[in-house]
Amino acid sequence: MSEDFVVAIDGPAGAGKSTVARRVAERLDGFRYLDTGAMYRAVTAYLLRFDKRNASDEEMGRVAEGLVLEGERLLVHGVDVTSEIRSAAVTADVSRVSAVARVRRVVQGKQRATKGRLVAEGRDIGSVVFPQAAVKVYLDAALDERARRRHKQVPEFSADQYKDQIEKRDRLDSTRDDSPLKKAPDATLIDTTNLTIDQVVGRVEALVRERLRRGGRSAAEEKG
Repeated sequence: MSEDFVVAIDGPAGAGKSTVARRVAERLDGFRYLDTGAMYRAVTAYLLRFDKRNASDEEMGRVAEGLVLEGERLLVHGVDVTSEIRSAAVTADVSRVSAVARVRRVVQGKQRATKGRLVAEGRDIGSVVFPQAAVKVYLDAALDERARRRHKQVPEFSADQYKDQIEKRDRLDSTRDDSPLKKAPDATLIDTTNLTIDQVVGRVEALVRERLRRGGRSAAEEKG
């Protein structure tokens, strides 16, 4: 098996992608976690910090070019924005920024340049960024449950307010022209609404270990 092996975990906001992806990576020898959504959040945080919310698409693309991932730290043109990426302001604006085609091209290029054994999560990982990923999973959950989780994570707004935000983001992410949120045809759907984190992690880990046992080939490669 090649050293490159990607586990792609996609899904809407609040479905549990980040927590699941991080824990799966921790439980698999030689794998590391790649939070692709955090990369778009970092670009958004930089734009907000420097009052560039109304920047042109071209300027936003230049901001994205300065994005650097250093372990758990996210820097944009040398500015560490790691502590800002989960703020309510960033959460409310990241979908708009990530919908900009120039931003997506730059960030996707940085994601594809990441080599090795990865557990990557986002909204277009299995469908666009790593279409030949060895394992593809799509996590979903009921809207009310996703809003409750986001409120628990960042209690800056009420669950109802988060519900409105997430509903809006679902609509924007799934209807944008460039890399819309969607389940890849060969992805395994897991509804996390009534599952614990450990149960979801266990299911994803089992899928990965089975694929590793079979030599790490993706479903698409096996069919082809």
